[in-house]
Amino acid sequence: MSRLINVSDSVYEQLTRIKRAKGQSYSEAIAGMLPSSGAGTAKTDNWDELIAWIKEKDKKFKGKRVRIDHDQILYGDKNEDP
Repeated sequence: MSRLINVSDSVYEQLTRIKRAKGQSYSEAIAGMLPSSGAGTAKTDNWDELIAWIKEKDKKFKGKRVRIDHDQILYGDKNEDP
């Protein structure tokens, strides 16, 4: 299946150079620039896999490392009466 896309002239020229240098089609040249399916992007097919993935990520979470004093941000330094 083929699709028509619009790109700027400069992008087309760069893509054509990449395509010719490697002896590929435009589809192969573009696919080579895309991240591979296993490169840090996990996809889940159902809720059970999603929940298992979330629980696995939670095991590594150590919590916030920096305490933010929102009152100080909002009100500034504490004003003490003399």
